[in-house]
Amino acid sequence: MRKFLIIVPLLFLFTITNAFGQGKSVNVLNFDKAHYNGANKNWSVAFDQNGYTYFGNSIGLIEFDGVSWHLNPSPNGFAIRSIAIDKNNRIYTGGYRELGYWERNNKGNLEYTSLTYMVEDFFPRNEEFWHIFIINEKIYFQSFTKIYIYNQGKFEVINSNGFITHANKVGNQLLIAEKFHGVYAITNNEFTPFIESDFFADKSINFLGEIGEDSLLLGTENHGMFFYNSENQYFTPWASDQSGWFIRNNINNGTITHDKNVITGTILGGLKVFNKKGNLKHHITVKSGLQSNTVHSLSCDSLGNIWVVSDKGIDFVSFTGTPESYTHFQNDELGAVYSVALYKNMLYAGTNQGLFRRKWDTDNETFSLITGTQQQVWDCEIIDDKIFVGHNSGTFLVDDHETQKISDHAGGYSITTIPGHTNFLLQCTYNNLVVFSKDGGQWKPRNTIKGFNDLIRFVEFDHRNHLWASHRYQGVYRIRLNETLDSAEQVTYFGKNSKIWRDDASLRTFKIENRIVFTNEEKLYTYDDLNNEIVPYQFLNEHLGEYATSFRISQGPDHHYWFLNDKGIALFRILGTDIEKIKEFPMSLFKDDIIPKEENIVPIKKYQAILCLENGYALLDASASKSGSRIIQKKPHLREVSIESQSGDKEALSPYTSNLSIPYAKNNLVLRYSFPLFSSEEIKYQFKIEGLYDEWSIPDKSPQLTINRLPAGSFTILARTINNWDNTSLTHQLQIEVNPPWYQSTLAIVSYVLIFLGLFFLGRQITVKRVKLNEKHKQEEKERELIQLRNEKLKNELSFKSHQLANSAMGIIKKNEFLISLKDKLKKQKQQLGTRFPDKYYNELIKKIDTNISGDDDWKLFEHNFNQAHETFLQNMKSEYPELTPSDLRLCAFLRINLTSKEIAPLLGISVRGVENHRYRVRKKLNLSADTDLTEFILEWQNGKSQGNN
Repeated sequence: MRKFLIIVPLLFLFTITNAFGQGKSVNVLNFDKAHYNGANKNWSVAFDQNGYTYFGNSIGLIEFDGVSWHLNPSPNGFAIRSIAIDKNNRIYTGGYRELGYWERNNKGNLEYTSLTYMVEDFFPRNEEFWHIFIINEKIYFQSFTKIYIYNQGKFEVINSNGFITHANKVGNQLLIAEKFHGVYAITNNEFTPFIESDFFADKSINFLGEIGEDSLLLGTENHGMFFYNSENQYFTPWASDQSGWFIRNNINNGTITHDKNVITGTILGGLKVFNKKGNLKHHITVKSGLQSNTVHSLSCDSLGNIWVVSDKGIDFVSFTGTPESYTHFQNDELGAVYSVALYKNMLYAGTNQGLFRRKWDTDNETFSLITGTQQQVWDCEIIDDKIFVGHNSGTFLVDDHETQKISDHAGGYSITTIPGHTNFLLQCTYNNLVVFSKDGGQWKPRNTIKGFNDLIRFVEFDHRNHLWASHRYQGVYRIRLNETLDSAEQVTYFGKNSKIWRDDASLRTFKIENRIVFTNEEKLYTYDDLNNEIVPYQFLNEHLGEYATSFRISQGPDHHYWFLNDKGIALFRILGTDIEKIKEFPMSLFKDDIIPKEENIVPIKKYQAILCLENGYALLDASASKSGSRIIQKKPHLREVSIESQSGDKEALSPYTSNLSIPYAKNNLVLRYSFPLFSSEEIKYQFKIEGLYDEWSIPDKSPQLTINRLPAGSFTILARTINNWDNTSLTHQLQIEVNPPWYQSTLAIVSYVLIFLGLFFLGRQITVKRVKLNEKHKQEEKERELIQLRNEKLKNELSFKSHQLANSAMGIIKKNEFLISLKDKLKKQKQQLGTRFPDKYYNELIKKIDTNISGDDDWKLFEHNFNQAHETFLQNMKSEYPELTPSDLRLCAFLRINLTSKEIAPLLGISVRGVENHRYRVRKKLNLSADTDLTEFILEWQNGKSQGNN
């Protein structure tokens, strides 16, 4: 399988000429040998019926399908000088002592067939073919001295009478230019005079073409261009004002387009584009994007784009003009453009490097820097038929192409008129609000506003003449000025506590239909006079849709407004309650060229505006009805199909089918597409696999679809392209049938049936045995259930007895706690009363209390309940540890039911300290180590030993 070099077109070197006014801009894409994997030098270019482009290179034939490049090595290792392609996409090529043709095999690869053996006997020693033409299914190979005609498998050779400098198809005949002789036509396979004149005595014709009925255009190597009319047989200099340039730079080739534009390629000066009358439209050289000024050959594709081949690579030249809805003018010398103004047929651009200007409607006009305006320009506003230029160092005034500095207040951000004061302006700067006045026809700064100074970026006056000022970072101010415009009478701040505030968002102030509008990149807001607060502007938010998140709004003529947000740029017409979206421009058209936080668009006409960019500007035209629509007429082509097994075994299949059947063992599928529409416009690919995934994939620049482990079944793979306008191409459809794996084949199914029958009979025997075994198991299961029921009963009884034991213990504890408390009170009374409390009665009470505290009846009741719950625990403990006293056993019993020392103390009628001492004595009798907890030991002790020691 051949390998293609995948290229993403918009990553190429991209250059746009910088001065074409409202005419066409020129986009130049450069491709060098690293892109197409060939030699630097290229000699010819041609196009097939599918829109693919082919180049004759010094080491082979290069093909470009709009996405990928592939080099087909030259059959004899020498340069391919000429190419021609017939209606069946057979590609004829010629070079040094070699001619033949290329055709695609069923895998989509080009294969070469040489025709040299048929005519090699007619070759001079250094025969080389420089042009090939196809007329009425005859193939004409042109060398310097002969014409080789290939027709129906046979050759006929015609010798010229001189040195052939150029040949071209005019109408339905081939014209041959012989050096110093004239122009001849091939008629009935013979040279016949077409133009013979003394005019040719000292001239070498390097270009000829039909420019009108009975009219030819002749380009000479050293004498310029000439117009020839066959009726009067006169030779007239053409584009005579360019004759000197033609002579100095040597015309090498040319072409005439369908709309009769003339393109000339030279040896030293690049190429020039003229209209039919000889007026220069474009001059494209190394400075404007070409890789070399030496043009070996050039040709126009079906869209009017020019392909230029030279000694340093391949150049693609495209034009965008008034039919397009946007035109990008790149000029790196300008720097970042922050504001523009169209004034008296001059375009002024305020950039980070200064103020530049050039004529608006003149092609090839370059920008020039206005002296003294170096550094940052923030704003260009046309007021009073003058341009006020807000500059880092102050404010400049442009009037009739004269520029003067009128203010030293640094950082003129924005300037506006003041309602009710016709001769006054207000400007926001880095520090102050500055009032300008017109005195004696001259504008000059009058004063700064007292009582307010801050870093303000945007200012607008509302219908009540209140000034709204947006801080660059920190919110919005509402300012009421006094009548003399020198002080702020009232300042209201709307910041973090207001509804409009959003962290990390720039709050800006604009005006729509004479109403103040605020942006915070989430929604639009306006001012509520009644409640003195900023509130969401519900009407606009609902009708503008996603453009309610705009961060820039610019007002144009006739109630038209331009909105900018992260997604795009849109022009709306807003009049009363009527809102109409005129056109939308996706932001992806301008990629990363928008200046972050300093976005600006300047309306210049009803439907036109200039968008400021980091490396120039773009002219937007909302009146253009179709944008990026050429894509909808094209369909992706399937160029390559390959399948691969899990072990890596690859196989190439034919891409020339709409139905594919592939084995399950090779169910890893790779499809590579191309798209025949190549331009400077970015396209991406989308795929959908019906039967597997029913949604279109996310647009991606890669034309390759890889599907791993495709399951058995039928699928439809759909492929399409999409551009920045969200327009999609026609859809390519491919049916895929993945055959089932071997274990789902007919033979496998028969085997499965036989195996199933064998297993059925075997299983029947096993089933009989299992039934008997199951009956036995059921009987055993019933017995186990009875045992389980008994155990559950015993468990329930044990739980009940444990509950009784706990209740009994708690009853004794509470009783003893009460008696101990009563005993303590008696002791206190005895101490207080002394002999007044007779010893006889006191001792009798204390004795009764002590008897009840340590009474045997309580212990017997507890011991009874304890033995029912814990059976022979006490007996086993006594048997295991005979040194334990009855008192020790009582303590062990209380620990067995997990009582604490505090709870045990009243049961034994002793203090907590006494319990701890008792626990210590018991530990010694039980021979417990220091790290063994007594309670845990008692809880775990069973059948003469502790579980923890098992």
